[in-house]
Amino acid sequence: MKKNIIVVLGACLIVAGASCGKKSDAGAGTNGGTMATQGNAAEAKASYDDPVLAQLTRDVKRWIVMTKKVPANFEDFVAKAKVTVPPPPAGKKYALSAEMRVILVNQ
Repeated sequence: MKKNIIVVLGACLIVAGASCGKKSDAGAGTNGGTMATQGNAAEAKASYDDPVLAQLTRDVKRWIVMTKKVPANFEDFVAKAKVTVPPPPAGKKYALSAEMRVILVNQ
């Protein structure tokens, strides 16, 4: 029994160590045009503090865990998840950031 625990812990350490390396910068900043990225720090902070955006982000992440799929964009998520989304502020629309957070972007 003790030997099995040691083997499992060793395997976990190997997997954790393998995933901690420096990530390649190839493709950084490119997202195929399907997701919006946050432009500046003020906009990013505002989107994380907004309770509507926070709830929508939780809904997106819950849906990803349940379906094991990543939506192509916010509209794809809404269509597949069949969630009710409040209208965005005038001149804005909802989008997904690279971190799968719901943000507001200019239309």
